[in-house]
Amino acid sequence: MVTTSLKPKFHDAHAEEQEPYWVEVQLVDEQGGAVANMPSQAENSATPGGYEKALKGISDDNGLIRIEPRYGSELRLFIDAQPLANEMEQRPMGVSRDPNESTVREGAQDKGYIWHYAVMGELCRTYPDIEKRNGEPFPAEFHFPQNKSLKGFKIRTNELEKRHVIEICPFRAWELVLHHQSEYSIANAINLGASASLAYADDDQISYFFINQCQDLSRIPQIHKDGVSYNTLVRDVPFRDRYNLPVFMDTSQDTSSPEDADAKNITGYVQDDEVSKADGDTHLFYVYNTDKIIISWHGTASLYNIGTDLAFSPINIETCDARKKQCTTLFPVGKVHDGFWSGYNRVGRRFKKKINILNDLADPLELFICGHSLGGALALIHSVVLKHHDPLLYTYGMPRTFTRDAIAQLSSIIHFRHVNDNDPVPAVPPEANLDNELYKLWGPLGKTLGMLWSTGQALASQAIPWGDCYWHHGKPVVFLTATQSREWKECKRSLPTPGGCITLKRSLPIKAKFYLVPALAEQDMQNAGQKQKEFKKSLTAESLKKIFPEGSNPERGFDITFGDHFITTYMPYMNNKLLELIDRQGIIEKRNFTEHLYNIDLFKKQMRDDKNEIPEKEHERNEIFFNIEDLLSISLSATLTLPQGNNALVRFSFYGKEALENA
Repeated sequence: MVTTSLKPKFHDAHAEEQEPYWVEVQLVDEQGGAVANMPSQAENSATPGGYEKALKGISDDNGLIRIEPRYGSELRLFIDAQPLANEMEQRPMGVSRDPNESTVREGAQDKGYIWHYAVMGELCRTYPDIEKRNGEPFPAEFHFPQNKSLKGFKIRTNELEKRHVIEICPFRAWELVLHHQSEYSIANAINLGASASLAYADDDQISYFFINQCQDLSRIPQIHKDGVSYNTLVRDVPFRDRYNLPVFMDTSQDTSSPEDADAKNITGYVQDDEVSKADGDTHLFYVYNTDKIIISWHGTASLYNIGTDLAFSPINIETCDARKKQCTTLFPVGKVHDGFWSGYNRVGRRFKKKINILNDLADPLELFICGHSLGGALALIHSVVLKHHDPLLYTYGMPRTFTRDAIAQLSSIIHFRHVNDNDPVPAVPPEANLDNELYKLWGPLGKTLGMLWSTGQALASQAIPWGDCYWHHGKPVVFLTATQSREWKECKRSLPTPGGCITLKRSLPIKAKFYLVPALAEQDMQNAGQKQKEFKKSLTAESLKKIFPEGSNPERGFDITFGDHFITTYMPYMNNKLLELIDRQGIIEKRNFTEHLYNIDLFKKQMRDDKNEIPEKEHERNEIFFNIEDLLSISLSATLTLPQGNNALVRFSFYGKEALENA
C-alpha cells in the first residue's frame, strides 16, 4: 500500500469508488474567440511518482479543457508549444494593450469564472520552433518573460472545481503601417518620418526600436528624439514576419587596424565591408521583414555634412556597377549637386558587399526610402539608382538635388516632399543656373568662384530661371501657416467735400496652419462627380499650379534661424494632424483636443465674419487652402482597408497625445 499525504476525494465515506476533482480551463484570444484543438497536459505533485493518472487533453470547439485529477493538490497545465504558436500567430490583437482593460475579463468575471492573461512562455513547457537570427535576443522577452517561462500555468488547490478563462496574448509583432501606392498616405508620412528621425540615433537605439519595441506588445513603439516622444502607427503581424536586425553603413567609422594593414601588404587586397578607413560622414540604415524594406538616410549632423551641403556645383551623373565592373551615365542630360553625389558615392565605395545585398533584397520586397534634410537628397539619389525596383520616397525638409533637365526624366519615381512652413533648406541651392564656366576652368578654385558667380546670379533675379537650374523633384506636401487681414479706406473729412483717402490694412489675430497635399486635389478632380467639382470649383489645375509652382516651393517667407527645419518640428505636426483626422472621421469617440489643434475652425469663422474686408486675393487663396485641407481624410483610406487597419488607427488615438510643435 502506497503512503501519501495527498487526500483523494470520495463520493461516500464507506464507498470504495473514488470521485475525482475537476477543473475547467477555457482558452480564448484577445477578441474572445475560442482557441480550439490545443493538446495539453496537467501535472500535480503526485504525477512524478506515478500516483496520478495521465492528465492529457485537447481543447474543444469552445476552447475548453476539462481536467479530473484524483488528488486535490496544485496543478500545472502545459499547452503544446508548436500548435499554440502556429495558432496564436494567426490571431489578431485587441486594441488596448492593458490587460486590466480586457473585454474578455469583464465577461468572464460576470459569469463567476476566474480570468487570467498569459503570454506564450507562461503556457508552454518548451520553446516552439522559432528562427534564431544573428544578433537578435532569443527568446523574445515579451512572449517568453524571464523567471516565468516554461513553468506551466499554475492552478492552486483552492482554485480547483472552478472554470478558468485564460486570455492568451497573440504570438505577434508590430509592423509600421506602410502603403506602397502612388496616392499620398498620412500613415506613410508618419512612419517614414519616424524612420528618417531614427537615422539620427545611434545603432543600438535603432536596433532597440525595430527589435525590442516592435516585439513588445505591451505598448505601441515610440520614437524619442531631443526630449520629444511620439508614437508610430503600427499593426500586428505574425511573429515570423517580424523585422530583421537593422543593417548599418557609416563611412565615418574606421574599422582598420595594424593587423589589417599587414594583411593588405601580404595579399595586396582587403575585402570591403571588413576593414577600411573613415571616409567622410555619410550613413544610412535599412531594415526589412517578410514583404517590406525601409532605407533611411542620415541628414546633416556634422561639419563634414555642412561641407557636403555647400559644395553645390552641378556635375554629370555617372554610376558604376561593382559586380559588372562598368560605369554608365545615369541621364543623357541633366546634372546633380556635387556634394550630395559625392556623399552618396562614399557609401558605394565603402560598402560594396552590403550594397549588393541591399539591391538583391530590394528586388522582391516593397521598397520604401526616406530621409530628412541632406538625408532627403541622398534618399532621392538612391531612389534614382534603384528606380527599376519601384521605390516609394518620402522626404522632409530636403534641398534641391538635381537640375531641371534631370528632373524631367524622373517622373516615374513616386516622391512626396514635405516642406514645413519657413524651413529655409528647401530653398537651396538657389533656383538659378549654377553651371557656369568658372567651375570647369579653374579646378578646385573654380568651385569657389563658380559658387560666388552663381550666388550673384540668384541674387540678381531669383524669379528668372538661368538655363538648366536646380529644381525640386516630387509632389509637395506643405505645412503652411496662413494669415488674414482686414483692408479698408479711411478718408480725411473736410467740408465742403471729403478728401485724402488712404487704404489701411491690419492683420487679424487668428492664424491657421494647413496640411496641404495638392496631389489629393488633383486626384479628387479626376475622380469627382459634377457636384463635387462645383463644390471645389476653386481647385483648378491653374490655381494649384499658381500656388504650388512645378519644381519649386510656394511662397513661404524665409527664416534663417532654421526653427522650422528640424525633424522634431515636422513630426509633432503630423502626429497632431493624424489625431485630428481620426477624431473628425468618427473612428473613435470624440476627444477633448486643445483649441490649438482646431485653430482652423476658428480661422474659418474669422474668415466668414470679416469676409467683406479681407482682400479678395487673400480670401481666394485661403479658400483654396481649406478645400485642399478638407481632402486630407482621403489619405486614411488605404489604412482603413487593411485587415486590422481600423484597430491601428484607434490604438494610435487611444495611446496618442498632442505633441508640442516647434519644440
